[in-house]
Amino acid sequence: MKHFRNLILILTTLFIFELTFTKIANSAACTVTDGVYSESEIKNGCEATPDTYEIVIYKMYLCTAAPTIPTTSATVVLTNCSEVFNNASGATASVASNAAIDLTGTYIKPPVGTYTHGYAMMNNTFGLTVSIQIDGSMDGMSSQGSGVYCGTRSGSGNHTKASGSHSNNSVCSSSVITASKFTETLTHFGGSGDDWTRIADAANINGTTAAVKGILVDSNGHLAANEGEVDKLEGLVSFANAIIVTADTTSLTMSFNLGEGMSLNSGGSDAIHIGSGPFQAIMTAN
Repeated sequence: MKHFRNLILILTTLFIFELTFTKIANSAACTVTDGVYSESEIKNGCEATPDTYEIVIYKMYLCTAAPTIPTTSATVVLTNCSEVFNNASGATASVASNAAIDLTGTYIKPPVGTYTHGYAMMNNTFGLTVSIQIDGSMDGMSSQGSGVYCGTRSGSGNHTKASGSHSNNSVCSSSVITASKFTETLTHFGGSGDDWTRIADAANINGTTAAVKGILVDSNGHLAANEGEVDKLEGLVSFANAIIVTADTTSLTMSFNLGEGMSLNSGGSDAIHIGSGPFQAIMTAN
């Protein structure tokens, strides 16, 4: 139904754990003074707000209780869930602070009830765009310039256990960077030195009681048994505040908390590595 098109935005709570090097989930927020980031904080790892984040979404559900996540022999159990969005081909959402999202697909008003969880099925690729200024000169990955202005570069790369993380995501200059979209494909949640990780959790997202769980699945929707099987990503979110839908509910109000949507860290020596981090959408039924 038209009034419920913005339901799709709760998807943005479901994914994204920084995938690279020694990144630790829920690092401290980057200090930004008059629009300028700290070089020392970046090298130690910090989280900040991206300009845009792009995801591809297939299905989304609201749930009155936590669904049972997939196993290597079974798909997710959605007995307590109601489908609210469907696009079998995938709908692309480009998420930015305080910006609305309108995706092409089928929208369904959920039944009257109290919804404590959300579940989403999406692609395991993500597009990130950001441009920042730093208080010291840094280098782009793979010798892509130097300077106090850095941002994402046009390109794509993989984050895998088998081959580590991409090393071509950033560019730096002595003048302001016009950022381009970098697309990352995820088949491993951990760092390059960690065991292959197919399920990842983050709690207390952006200082709230919200929690997210990312699950890498195969083409059948089963929990991937090995990295080569990874085909898509599914996500389970526990809402900080339940969504209550009544017979009189006609719309949903959405606000974003993108404070941890981007991770900045060292790419070796003076290089800056730019990656993704969890961010939160807050929904209220009206």
